[in-house]
Amino acid sequence: MKWKQLVLAVFAAGVLAFSPALSAHHGTAGYDMEKVITLTGTVTAFEWFNPHAVIQMDVKAENGEVQHWLLELAAPIHMTRIGWNKNSMKPGDQIVADTHPAKNGAPIGTTGVQYNVLKVLINGVPLPTR
Repeated sequence: MKWKQLVLAVFAAGVLAFSPALSAHHGTAGYDMEKVITLTGTVTAFEWFNPHAVIQMDVKAENGEVQHWLLELAAPIHMTRIGWNKNSMKPGDQIVADTHPAKNGAPIGTTGVQYNVLKVLINGVPLPTR
């Protein structure tokens, strides 16, 4: 009987130890979800990996400096369901993308959450948003 209680206690401790990290991963608290900005630039990388697909792009700021932006998307499985794939874009493509920017001003945004993807145009062609 004590062996079962020990196993149950260890399992419960493990769940409690890891659950804050799991729930924190899926939050949008770091992004201004009330604000949408449009970025225009060049794709430097398109990462089609779990847990989130990521667009890396260079954007020329108003002062002429190039800023490197990261746009987080939903998981590839969700992006596939709306019509995206690992070949939806490639480095060198011209991109116009809407994103919810980071609250702290960092050049990071979220452009897709599950089945709600903001506008993304690649070489003038819109990608599916739902």
